[in-house]
Amino acid sequence: MLEFKNAKSSLFDFKGQSVITPWDRLKKFIFQSYPVIEIEEDLKTLDEQLDVALAHQQESDMIWLKNKNTVVREDFPWHYKPSDIGRQFVHEFPRVGKRSRRAVRWGELKLIPTTGFAHGRYQNRINSSYHDADFEIFMISFHEAEADSNFAKLKAQYPDAKHVKNIEGIGNAHREVGEQSTTEMVYIVDADAELLEKFNFDFIPPMSKRHNTTYVWSARNPINGLEYGYGGVKLFPRSQLLELGHELPDYTTGVAFYQPIGDVSNVTYFNKDPYRTWRSAFRECVKLSSQVNPNSPKQETIDRLETWCTVDNGGRFGRYCIKGALEGKAYGEANIGNVEELNKINDFDWLREQFVASMKKRITAD
Repeated sequence: MLEFKNAKSSLFDFKGQSVITPWDRLKKFIFQSYPVIEIEEDLKTLDEQLDVALAHQQESDMIWLKNKNTVVREDFPWHYKPSDIGRQFVHEFPRVGKRSRRAVRWGELKLIPTTGFAHGRYQNRINSSYHDADFEIFMISFHEAEADSNFAKLKAQYPDAKHVKNIEGIGNAHREVGEQSTTEMVYIVDADAELLEKFNFDFIPPMSKRHNTTYVWSARNPINGLEYGYGGVKLFPRSQLLELGHELPDYTTGVAFYQPIGDVSNVTYFNKDPYRTWRSAFRECVKLSSQVNPNSPKQETIDRLETWCTVDNGGRFGRYCIKGALEGKAYGEANIGNVEELNKINDFDWLREQFVASMKKRITAD
């Protein structure tokens, strides 16, 4: 005879005979969720994720895999169960913006089969968590061969990312981003940036600084190993992009409130060919040697300039980098305070002419 508990107990709690009925199986299917496994950081590959799940094969046919620092929304349906076919895939659940409900990032919460095999990934539309700072993400490119493929990678991770392509003039391209954006701040990613796995576009600036401060993350230089704001991800106030009506030698650091962030967001692969390598080094060393960034400590600037002009750790086209750096240093020192001449580094036609003239000179061995 079954012995029921008092009225305060769950309707389905009972003790007595060990009887398994179809109703019991239905209750288990509906109310019992898969095991939740927390991990310290993202597992980069599908194989790594499947290996973790495989260790729990005896417990369940699927597991939830959750980043330890992810705060899952309180009403998340942990009882969710995919179809028979769906259980052959890894389900990724998005973090979404609180205002827009757009997906900001996928995969901080996953549902993974424990068979050790999956047919692929499936981006599930059930929201797992909320993102407090919901700023749009743009890539700016100017005829870089890798721009479309890098943007495809960015958009796969951040579906609402947008691409501003091939607009003459760096200032004009930034203003176009301001025109297209609808959020109070805007992330801008360069076309040659390879984002690090740990970078998430989840920075939350103080409300008091969102209208007047530009934040710049560090990037890693593949030739000389420097890590600072050159080539890093930037977070601009939209109003700054719209209202800055004149050209500056450096569109990022030339503003009144500039906040560098030490964390590395990406590797900046500017060394794709001789011209781009020379051009990038030339432009940056003009800025450093002419001291256009009033916010950078003087000795730090001197040290960075020296590294650009002397260090090649074996990256592609290293000698073009050093040649461009030395020539940019000379040009910057010769034009300190001459904004008209310094602004020429934002004219890519002029830069091409300088490169051609430079290549007529002998490139000495490193």
